[in-house]
Amino acid sequence: MTTIRAELDLSGWSGDRLRDRVPVILANYADRLGPEFKEQIRAVQYDWPRETERSDGRRVGSPRDIVDTGAFLNSQVRRRDTATQIRFVWGGGSVTYAGYILNGIPDRNYPARDWISPALSRHPIERFFRDEWNRLGSLGL
Repeated sequence: MTTIRAELDLSGWSGDRLRDRVPVILANYADRLGPEFKEQIRAVQYDWPRETERSDGRRVGSPRDIVDTGAFLNSQVRRRDTATQIRFVWGGGSVTYAGYILNGIPDRNYPARDWISPALSRHPIERFFRDEWNRLGSLGL
């Protein structure tokens, strides 16, 4: 499981502001990340050691995306466990292979394809949190 931890220098904060703003900021961050994760999955950017045939009969080589049937892409679920904890989960049902996509299977020559880190790099939580904190403050929240 990937966990994001951030250190932030907040100005103009109070217990009430933290209580009111942090859940909003995290929900907005999750709104940004959800589509970005899917964009990374669809991106033709992953090296693959050989040409293979997709379920629709297309032959694909390298680089490639992580979409074949679309089941993995569509398995993405966002869960809000608490006001300050949001999780994205892939898999479930017939999609039992999300971990193999992320971590690869070295002994079968299936490389890891990390769609999570690039999404997080494109949208660093520290910058997003700072900008949202300031935006919410300007709205009086």
